[in-house]
Amino acid sequence: MGKKYVLDGAMLQCNQGMKPAKLLVTQNKKVKIQGKFQATDKETQVPETFGQCKLKPSGSSYLPCVPALQPWTKTAKKSTLGGSKKFLFDDSECMCATGGKVTIMQHAQINSAGSVKETFKNIAMMIPGAMMGNDKAPKVVESYWMDETGKERIDSLDYGEKAKLFVLTENMDAGETVTVNVKDKKKQDFKEGEKKLKYTGIVQADGTAAMKLVTIDENWIETEKEQ
Repeated sequence: MGKKYVLDGAMLQCNQGMKPAKLLVTQNKKVKIQGKFQATDKETQVPETFGQCKLKPSGSSYLPCVPALQPWTKTAKKSTLGGSKKFLFDDSECMCATGGKVTIMQHAQINSAGSVKETFKNIAMMIPGAMMGNDKAPKVVESYWMDETGKERIDSLDYGEKAKLFVLTENMDAGETVTVNVKDKKKQDFKEGEKKLKYTGIVQADGTAAMKLVTIDENWIETEKEQ
């Protein structure tokens, strides 16, 4: 199972605080998941605070917590939002200037693994008709997904897992390039503003073509890696 992105309202905990508190996302007002803004490594706002701070004893009690979050670590590797900001994962963490360690208790995402798996199946089901037509015309007659090694067929994909898309062609010569456009059956965007995906592959002697390696995550962002 892959990592999950952290959203506005995620529950944080500090090992020197007395209670959990919600993260307020202020550094991203563009990218959302499930209707909530994604948290970045520049987030510092914890309005409710962690209660009292164990590092600030005062008589028989402790002084109130004043969160002073430092830069987050274990974040996404690539910068986003046109700058140096990086999205947080559910295992991201940071230090408070007072000395506490802040971690993610709950990322604020609703579990939607089932819908991702269903969409994964829908994608494969849409491809066979992509090039149908004249009996003598080049066409795709079957599509299926294989695990990352290309040895075993699969019909679902969890977040962060990788798979290879294969198609079986007719009336195409070995060495030719086959291209298919894929749309979601429910007409959902794969990525904001993108309603279809394009895949290409080289036809082999047996008529099959291995497409590019694909990773699907709950943000519907597709990343490709050359085979």
